[in-house]
Amino acid sequence: MTAIYPPDFRRSVWSLRRIKSDPLAFLEDLAGSPDDDIVPFSLAGRPAFLLKHPAAVEAVLVSQHDKFVKSYGLQRVRRLLGNGLLTAEGDAHRRQRNVVQPAFHRQALERYGEIMVRHAARARDRWQPHQTVEVSAEAGALTLAIVGETLFGADIESLSVEVRQALMVASDALDPLISLLAPARRVRPQRERLAAVIDDLIVRHQRSGGDRENLISLLLASQEAGPHTITDQTRDDALTVLLAGHDTIATALVWTWILLAQHPEAGARIEQEVDALLGSRLASSADVPALVFTRAVLSESLRLRPPAWVVARSATADLELGGIRIPAGSIVLISQYLMHRDRRFYSNPMAFDPDRWLDDRQAGRRKMAYFPFGAGPRSCIGEGFAWMEGVLLLATFAQRWRLKLMDLGEPIRPRPTITLRPPPGVRMVLHERAPL
Repeated sequence: MTAIYPPDFRRSVWSLRRIKSDPLAFLEDLAGSPDDDIVPFSLAGRPAFLLKHPAAVEAVLVSQHDKFVKSYGLQRVRRLLGNGLLTAEGDAHRRQRNVVQPAFHRQALERYGEIMVRHAARARDRWQPHQTVEVSAEAGALTLAIVGETLFGADIESLSVEVRQALMVASDALDPLISLLAPARRVRPQRERLAAVIDDLIVRHQRSGGDRENLISLLLASQEAGPHTITDQTRDDALTVLLAGHDTIATALVWTWILLAQHPEAGARIEQEVDALLGSRLASSADVPALVFTRAVLSESLRLRPPAWVVARSATADLELGGIRIPAGSIVLISQYLMHRDRRFYSNPMAFDPDRWLDDRQAGRRKMAYFPFGAGPRSCIGEGFAWMEGVLLLATFAQRWRLKLMDLGEPIRPRPTITLRPPPGVRMVLHERAPL
């Protein structure tokens, strides 16, 4: 028999006004009993459900994805990204994804690996022993330079500060959960700044007769208006890829460095792996499958600190999930942050344990208990790009440096914006292992 739950107005997203600085606490409180697979609540007066079981996640993201659209909270992100891949729906999303997909094929990724390592080695070699670095700035500049050359065929290192400042201001006012409370006036000017950057990149590409295989070429070739016009759709898609392509992996890299500093034994094992495999030579995309423990560390970082921390969808039709009726118009929330810490699917879930990705615990885990890049037709198109970049960057820096945290005087708490970021100002001290 299907159960029907009325919205519980005592458990409302509007209570986030009181804890707006900590929406993760709202999610954790909303989750309630670990045995509740589906938790009803209210979202701005509408029925809403927090889904906490892999079967429900699989239904929403994969098997019944056609009964859901992006929720109105994330649609507010359109003020920043327009109708790009992240926010488009239905046939428009499928068309745009098909256009962009060749930029992420295996052959393209193999070509990108060399570029990723070259930029990482250049950044690594600029560092000095005992230097203190603000790691979010370092990682952001690095990953932006990588996405600039790999996908846009451009040197955009000089634009790093401009892009990152605009993104930080805008994303502080937007997130997938409570962006309906965001002051839109903070987002609009940043959209204009970033759109100007994209226009500059496209014009540079057009003047140079650039690489026919990169993202800009693919987008321009798909336009009905022809390759010499910059349409809103091309601008939106390029902006989405630029921001997602650097912000997600930059955030993951910083969290991984923080976790390795807090667990130096794992850092020592990465060093042993890269020393045995690489010695002093630079890594390549061909080395990624052999960097097994390095990937396990990244996997565990993405489990505990997933950059994409919550998914919101709106039901377009009545349906049933786990014996509970979900009426059309309802909001459903799926949280990677919660699911990745559920003790039903992870032993000792709060512990940083990369070995959980190497032993038989992984084989017995429910498939959708881990989904840092989403799943189904709306999964992250750059997932392969991100995994390769994360592993190669970690290995390249581990060849030379150990990063140690400066004492901030307080715990390093995640900051939920569009991505789950570390707090600003995390600084680390560089300790050189040995000259290469």
